[in-house]
Amino acid sequence: MIRPHTPPQTPADKPARSGEGGGAWRSPWGLDQEWQDAPAAKKKRYVEEDESEPAPRRPAPLAKAKPTVPAPPAEFVEQVAPLPNVAPPSRLVTAPRRPRAPVEREVSWSTLVILSMGMLAFVFIVWQYLDDPALGADEDLRLKRPVDQALAIQTPEKLRKFLDSIVPFENTALYGKPPWLWDTPTLSRIVQSSGAALDNLRDLLEDADWHPTHAAWHAIDLCNDPRWHHALRLKQAEAAYLSRRMQEEEAFTAAIDLAELGWRLEQIWAWPSCYERSLEAQAFAAQTLADLLRQTKLPEATLRQYQRQFNVCQPSVEMLERAMNAFYVYEKKLILGPRSGELLDTMPGGVQLQRPGRLFFKPKETLQHFATAFRQLKDDVKTPLALTSDVRLKDIPAVEGSYQPNSAGRVYFNQRSKQYTRLPALLGQARARGNLIITLFAVRRCIAEKKTLPGTLEQLRTFNFLLDVPVDPYTGAPLQYSLARGLIWSVGNDLKSSGGVFTEPPMNDATEPTVEIGIAVAGVAK
Repeated sequence: MIRPHTPPQTPADKPARSGEGGGAWRSPWGLDQEWQDAPAAKKKRYVEEDESEPAPRRPAPLAKAKPTVPAPPAEFVEQVAPLPNVAPPSRLVTAPRRPRAPVEREVSWSTLVILSMGMLAFVFIVWQYLDDPALGADEDLRLKRPVDQALAIQTPEKLRKFLDSIVPFENTALYGKPPWLWDTPTLSRIVQSSGAALDNLRDLLEDADWHPTHAAWHAIDLCNDPRWHHALRLKQAEAAYLSRRMQEEEAFTAAIDLAELGWRLEQIWAWPSCYERSLEAQAFAAQTLADLLRQTKLPEATLRQYQRQFNVCQPSVEMLERAMNAFYVYEKKLILGPRSGELLDTMPGGVQLQRPGRLFFKPKETLQHFATAFRQLKDDVKTPLALTSDVRLKDIPAVEGSYQPNSAGRVYFNQRSKQYTRLPALLGQARARGNLIITLFAVRRCIAEKKTLPGTLEQLRTFNFLLDVPVDPYTGAPLQYSLARGLIWSVGNDLKSSGGVFTEPPMNDATEPTVEIGIAVAGVAK
């Protein structure tokens, strides 16, 4: 049966799709002959699926062979539009993929060995940074003197009162030259304005109960007060002022007070600064006496008395050697605090010093560096070469990078040890100045008694002005003496003699400390 020819519909004749405008495209299923011939139920189902919500994609089904449609007659070939190649109306749904099962892999023995070695290396490095070895025996560095058992002492409070009563100089340029070079009105004004401070110092020195080992000295570091230099200069100004007023004995007494103050501070081991302040007071006393002796007219008996008083106040190697033990205990208390085993009332300032805020600070290993350093300092202080310059510590690690174990402790040790390595050199200068002044005392006594100058220093011992001729601490040989030039000098810390070089103030040059004996005064006496 031949179907009648149906002319193709234009887009305007196509029915609009539901929900769209009239100009929308027509469904291509209308051109499918097979779709047109399908039962009504099947069409309804496909239409519902097409208008429903899009379903998840499913795997595309295997393509089925299309049924062969008989070709239309030849007369209809040009009239029937070709059918487009359209997929079936069913929506494609893709099923979710299933996760793949993990593939088990075998770990080789070489990997396990490498991991184990890395773990061991990490543990070893951590142990190097955190392990703090036990502190060795330090009985040879312990203090050998008893602790003062007095309930309370007044000397620390008197020393504080003296420092608080000091009136600073109005003219700061006066610090640049010694007081005996100042003009008399300036000396008079300064001494009179500082009368309260001088009286407080005199009261302090007259206190017979000094108690240098009492725990009260540990409360505060009075020797580190910045007013000390002004206080020592004030005492020099008093001696110069009294000398201008022709009060020689009072002037010598003021100079001896400086030496006695240094001697008392030398015995206080609670703070290392007290020893340094002691040597500074000794230097001011020696310079003041050198100026007074080169122009003195005191009798021999009076000079002999002052010579003995000054000789008693001289610093000694034995005192510094014993003080090194006290300084080690001081550093030990700073690092370990109450765990150091020392008395709680002797803790510096009553509290433990705050260590550097670093993670790897090993207290015991750091303290071991101090123990090694102080043992070396105790041995080196006995040798003349240690008096020439700062002691170079041996067997002490230098400051290394910040990634080394206990690097913070080594930095802390190097910073703290600098104040101790310079003490032997300061002691050498103090001993050289002291021996020069003692020899000058003997020469001035010889002039006052014999009315003549000694030809050699050995004659001073023959005349009983010296028990033993003082030696040069740098060489161990007698001091240098020139009768023609009227000089006595030491070779100094450079160990080279330049024939004596006088400075103002006297003995101010560490390479050639020199004093004048007063040739003009000696010539008049002769």
